[in-house]
Amino acid sequence: MTLTSAPPAVAVPSLGAGAPWLFSQRQDVNLLFIPAAVALFCLWMSSFLGAADGGLSRAIGRWVSQYLLFNGTHVILTFLLILVRRDLLHTTPHQKSLLLGGSGAVFVVTLAMAWYTKEHMPLANLLLGATIYVFAAHHTLSQVKGLWALHNLRGRTAGAPPPSETERNLQKYWVPMALTLMLVRIFWVPLTSERGDFPLMDVGQAERGSLPFSTCYVLLAVWLVYAGRLASTLIATKQSGPKCFYLLGWCSIVSIALIWPGWGAVLSAGTHGLEYAFLTGRMLEPTAKEPEARLGKAAVWPAMVAAMLPLILVGVANSPFVTLVDTATQGAATDFFLRQQPMWSMGVLVGNSIVLAHYFADAFLYRFRIPKVREVTLPRIGLG
Repeated sequence: MTLTSAPPAVAVPSLGAGAPWLFSQRQDVNLLFIPAAVALFCLWMSSFLGAADGGLSRAIGRWVSQYLLFNGTHVILTFLLILVRRDLLHTTPHQKSLLLGGSGAVFVVTLAMAWYTKEHMPLANLLLGATIYVFAAHHTLSQVKGLWALHNLRGRTAGAPPPSETERNLQKYWVPMALTLMLVRIFWVPLTSERGDFPLMDVGQAERGSLPFSTCYVLLAVWLVYAGRLASTLIATKQSGPKCFYLLGWCSIVSIALIWPGWGAVLSAGTHGLEYAFLTGRMLEPTAKEPEARLGKAAVWPAMVAAMLPLILVGVANSPFVTLVDTATQGAATDFFLRQQPMWSMGVLVGNSIVLAHYFADAFLYRFRIPKVREVTLPRIGLG
């Protein structure tokens, strides 16, 4: 190459074919398509089972997103990951103590509080459940923001235009904007417009009055202003199609959650669970520098399923399908599970405690702003 020759042109992906997908085209599409298909199927099923907003069909959709789409079971995968890929424990001087000691302390405290309030303080137990719901919503939205950043990195390695300053500001406000609107809808606006209806999460605040149902349209209007601004920015700056598909898909999920929060929970939970499972699966795969890895590529998903199996069994015991089975067995299914108490109830408390410990661990595991964390983590995702 001489001093007078021009550098080769960089191919810039457009909104069409050839743009970089985060995992693969099939996986990225299915992360949004499968939860949507589950929600639509259960909504159709409500025409036979009745009570679309709060009946058995929505309970089935919620259960599927929790246990088959991994939202309630993926939480154990965080600890499988850091125990198998030990380099993740040493990305900062205090990373090991935070991930193991800190999350262990959160688990113990949460389990003690959950058991005590369940036995002796039922109102406080409701408040604890609502608090976990708030953390869950924040965690889900934060994961979207994190994958948004990974889409930016993927696009940069393929020569896509960098995100604009406007997009970066919108990314910064993604979590507080969506979280505030969703929590107002869930806690303070009745689920439907029927007289005397309650919010989705009723911990006693509805008895003192709540916002009118029409408030949900105000919340939606505010959100659509944000989503419209994001869409116009992505298109104007020629961002990659996969990133636009992902972000606008999540904008749609939040919109549905503001109008129909029960079904929005099915969509967001299922999508979040699948995202985390595929992300962890990629992180568990050995890199080229690990020829003697303790967990080979072929064993990754069997190991993940084995780790999640105890939580899946707890889900089976608390499944809404038991109601359907009881019809055919004249109550034998419920009798069987009742004979196993209090084991199943304790399993729920342990599962919820792992959830909180997982939130704590993730807050330190994926701190991409720290160079050493990026150095160790990004190659495992394929963005070294």
